[in-house]
Amino acid sequence: MSLKRITIGFSSHHTEVLPFMRWQMERHRTIILEEPPSALFPDMLDGLITIEDYLMETDSQFPQFDRQMCEVIREMHHHGKQILQIEPYLEKLIQIHELLTAGGTKDEVKAIPGLTEVYEAESMASGALSNFYSTSMGAAFVDVVTAVKTFAKADAKRLSLREDLRARAIASMAGSSDSIFVEAGYIHYPLYLYLRRELGSHRMVKVVYPMQGAVRGLGGKRRNLRPGDILTLHYALGHNPPESLSDLLAARSLIYIKMIEKDELLPGSSPTPHCEDEVRVNRIVDNLSLDDCAILFGKIRRMSNREARAAVGL
Repeated sequence: MSLKRITIGFSSHHTEVLPFMRWQMERHRTIILEEPPSALFPDMLDGLITIEDYLMETDSQFPQFDRQMCEVIREMHHHGKQILQIEPYLEKLIQIHELLTAGGTKDEVKAIPGLTEVYEAESMASGALSNFYSTSMGAAFVDVVTAVKTFAKADAKRLSLREDLRARAIASMAGSSDSIFVEAGYIHYPLYLYLRRELGSHRMVKVVYPMQGAVRGLGGKRRNLRPGDILTLHYALGHNPPESLSDLLAARSLIYIKMIEKDELLPGSSPTPHCEDEVRVNRIVDNLSLDDCAILFGKIRRMSNREARAAVGL
């Protein structure tokens, strides 16, 4: 079988994305999900277990999205689509957690081929994130900004490894299908570059942003990427942004994460509630200087999400 195209759909895990994702999936023979393989997955697709029972075994951040996504891919499966779960980094991370939970040591984990890089990348990112959380509680604003940048750099290294591993895995099976749709979050753009490298022809790989039309219609920019993700992508892509830009993006990310809606929103009176919220929040933070961020962060750093949103009129 000759591979004609691979389409990567970069989007978020919100239910409002599914109609746009579905349209893309229907146009491909194989669908690759952004998740590690699950032993229960084939039974869920075949209807041998319920979607609810399947999801009980997962740690879902967006339960409504995951439930509706399962409904969509189960239908696709019944219509003859090949549905695969390919996410080697997370698969290896699960293996690491299982080994450590069973009493294994760090050295024993790192002695297993293929686990060392993941262990080190995850340890570095987790340590940087922990440092950010502790710093954000009471340190000076400049130190919190530095902690954000440190985490973004560690996260960028983790992201690069994750996309490299996934690209290699996808490329290894690409010859088994003539058209493939790959699910990926917005921040995973390096996957496109690694897939081009692996497949040897950029003409095979196409990028789509299912929510691009909705974002543009709302007056949004940059596909609604949050400031912290922009900073991480700069580092992951080797752009080496000037410190003034890094500081500004890190500072804006502190405001963004305090203000963005945390609860899962479902389409109703608005077909794209998360998209609209992201546009509103980005519109605010895009106009903040470094000094503006310092002042506002001082006011909202100890507020809840609801309190912070109310403080800026959201």
